[in-house]
Amino acid sequence: MISTSKRQTGNLFLEGHDSLLIVTLSTVDMDDALVCLSGKYVRCLRSIEVSGSIFRFKMLAKETDNARLIITFFAKSRPSDTSSVPNPATEDNFRSQSIACGPTFSQLLAPQVSPASLDLDGHRTLGPGIFQSIYTISPPFPKLEVLRHHTSITTFEALHALEIVFDVVLNPPAQPPLRPVRLAVFDMDSTLIHEEVIDELARSIGITAAVSAITARAMNGEIEFEQSLRERLALLNGVKADVWDDLKKTVTIAEGAKELIDYLRERGVITVVVSGGFAPMALWLKAQLGLDHAFANHVANIPQLVVAPPNDVFPFPHLSGELSPEHPVVTPEYKRLVLESLAQENSIPRSETLVVGDGSNDLLMLGAAGLGIAWRAKERVQREAPQRLNGTALSDLIYLFGRGEDSKN
Repeated sequence: MISTSKRQTGNLFLEGHDSLLIVTLSTVDMDDALVCLSGKYVRCLRSIEVSGSIFRFKMLAKETDNARLIITFFAKSRPSDTSSVPNPATEDNFRSQSIACGPTFSQLLAPQVSPASLDLDGHRTLGPGIFQSIYTISPPFPKLEVLRHHTSITTFEALHALEIVFDVVLNPPAQPPLRPVRLAVFDMDSTLIHEEVIDELARSIGITAAVSAITARAMNGEIEFEQSLRERLALLNGVKADVWDDLKKTVTIAEGAKELIDYLRERGVITVVVSGGFAPMALWLKAQLGLDHAFANHVANIPQLVVAPPNDVFPFPHLSGELSPEHPVVTPEYKRLVLESLAQENSIPRSETLVVGDGSNDLLMLGAAGLGIAWRAKERVQREAPQRLNGTALSDLIYLFGRGEDSKN
């Protein structure tokens, strides 16, 4: 166990002893929530104080000599239904596995994670066109968002029609599932559901093109999310206030979403939807999927749409096209805050959190998660998210931390 009493190590100042430390840093990059102490690593529990350029963190000093590097390969040509029992005997499956899990990739990987050392633990076939390689890796651990963008990796993906997801798990369990997850946060529009709700609202009054154009610019990060939200809402003045009832009949839950959420909840994972959309739909989705929490633009302490009374132009209760000025907008920063607050309230380390989203307003919370996956995301998000995956069913994500755990080769 690491034991300290007050000592200075470069710009790192430690107070405390045994397993609990107060860490003060004058400059810090906490992107991977790890601080190196004489070759050992400690996990950040929560930020205590930030003052100017001084950061104080409550740390759990749990020694980590090594970790697991889990690399999951998804063939782009994999079947849409990958829930069947793995069949490594097929010719296409064997060829794909040989490419993904062969010595060429290991040789390509080693210099990219240097000076960390790699020891191959084994390969697994998880499903049709889905394979996994597991390594023991020693500190210093590579930055995975940098690793996945390395030219050698992207060239390998393109050459063999693969998508590769990298994950490092500290203090890994001896038995599967390999990736512990205790909190999972999802975007709603174009993630847990197929549609963009605000575009569907626009469709109800025939202005789809104008609103969709603003939505696309916002999701690609071309304009600030709050600005885009207000511009789109202004166009929705006159939408009937009971439009939500109609939308619930037409909105479709994403393929594999129910299976994924059921898998997580069966394992005690806290599941959350946090949306820059609107609460009537987020609360409906929460009930449909059995989620634990829903955060969106229409609940207490979060922005809500103003409903206007009938008038000469719209002789029925309708949306005014405005947000309540009394509450903040669900911005990218707010989404990240939801993740961090729920993790802190439930004593969950960031390394055991999962975030899934598709838009630029999800990038901050994707980057703050232990495992951040851009799912079928916009172009900019595909480039900037920690990890990305494209497929037809959200249940593909189960392979990253569970499904196929009994199928070893």
